[in-house]
Amino acid sequence: MRIHISQLSKTLIASTALSLAGFAAAADALTSEFSFRVVEINAEGEEVLVERETIRPGEVISYELRHQNMTEGAMEGLVIAAPVPDGVSLALGAEVTSVAAVFEVQAEMDPEQEGLEWSTVPATRKVVDADGNMTEEPLPEEAVAAVRWTLSEPLEAGASAFNSYRVRLN
Repeated sequence: MRIHISQLSKTLIASTALSLAGFAAAADALTSEFSFRVVEINAEGEEVLVERETIRPGEVISYELRHQNMTEGAMEGLVIAAPVPDGVSLALGAEVTSVAAVFEVQAEMDPEQEGLEWSTVPATRKVVDADGNMTEEPLPEEAVAAVRWTLSEPLEAGASAFNSYRVRLN
């Protein structure tokens, strides 16, 4: 079975969010680029990122987000968030950022709270066992619905931020 990557990526492009806490941003204040490539291993055993139209279960997609501050001043409080589309699982530990940032994942982590919560990694979730007791377990990669980076420092005028994460097709 093969899946067209564009099906998975349409959701990502439409849902990628950028939050500017406390910054009156003009439409052209921050440019954003999104790209994705399939992770392959070449004949020498090295990892390479390639552009392909289809992907098979078990293969990995690398999503990349680039943002550039087009203003003449620093942008503070930037939060870059992106979904983990249906049909894939986050590959924890493969997230990258070019700037100091706090990385978090979003998932249902507490059955006593409605909705999704954010957590730094490694994340845990609470589950109710067969006897009705609440226990904690590591958050499974397939439970993650979104990722985000909260930039720790302002993005200076003209500076860029690069963030990437990987997902595996279920």
